[in-house]
Amino acid sequence: MPQQVRRRFQKTVKYSANNQESELLSRGMVYRELKLRLQGQLTCTAGNNTQALTLRGDEWAAVKRVDIVANNTDVIRSIKGADLWWLNFFFYGMAPETVSSIGGGGANPSFDTELVLPFWMPRSIRPIDTALDARELSDLKIVVTWGDYTDINGSATGFTTNPTLEVSSLESFGVKGPFSQFRLFHIEREVTADNPQFQIDLPVGPMYRGFMAYFTDGGSDSGSVLNNWKWISGTTVYADVKEKDLHEEYLIRHGIPRNPSRRGNANDADGIYMYDHVTDGYLSESVDSLGFSELQIELDVTKGTGTTKVVVYPLQVIPVRGGANQ
Repeated sequence: MPQQVRRRFQKTVKYSANNQESELLSRGMVYRELKLRLQGQLTCTAGNNTQALTLRGDEWAAVKRVDIVANNTDVIRSIKGADLWWLNFFFYGMAPETVSSIGGGGANPSFDTELVLPFWMPRSIRPIDTALDARELSDLKIVVTWGDYTDINGSATGFTTNPTLEVSSLESFGVKGPFSQFRLFHIEREVTADNPQFQIDLPVGPMYRGFMAYFTDGGSDSGSVLNNWKWISGTTVYADVKEKDLHEEYLIRHGIPRNPSRRGNANDADGIYMYDHVTDGYLSESVDSLGFSELQIELDVTKGTGTTKVVVYPLQVIPVRGGANQ
């Protein structure tokens, strides 16, 4: 039987302020992507509904985190809602939808936007090699950690209509494995002083395609924190890239516009970066850390005037060992 594709609605995750809500996902096919549709209405006066008062992440800031958990304990995706917007920008080459009502000056703005949570690895020669085979799992669920209305606009007073997150899927069947597994999680660190060798340790064992990273100063994205990016293991240097080059290379290579029309403190990917070690689309160019004693990101950073943070999303692949589909 040739491979066949199916699109279907799965679940609606209900809102619970500053709490977690979870829903089970079906396990009969091979997952390519989840589509997440966020809808709701903010309670906010017209005078307070300004771009200046809109916080980082716009409406998606109310989604503190989305986790995908397999077999009850294995977290294979963990990403902030605001950061998923940027991941879509880099992976798919265009700014995801934003709603003009948020920050648009009208009272009680509504929102209805959609983002993609990929299970396979975009911008690969064979993305299907990293799809998620749910047929082999005993359990699969989505866990949403909700924030509240103040995460969108600190002057808002509530939700006129509570948000919901609709979950739909792009799946297939009639395709054989085994599949490598694309994993996504985040590492967050505070920069407390200027440091030319600010190090972030990475788990060893998996393969790494690259990283999405961003830097904030006082809660706003900042392009003034990072000076240089290194990726090292002992004396081996996989990348040694100045900030300007890191900002430009991925955008130029993939023809992505620099002005993604984002509110919430960033409109030109300022302080937000994608480093891709794979230049030809084949995951064989990823760095395989099996047998490594250490693997680190080493940053030259300048502390901002406010609380300064760096958040890194490793693009991690758990390969099928023994020569399978890399």
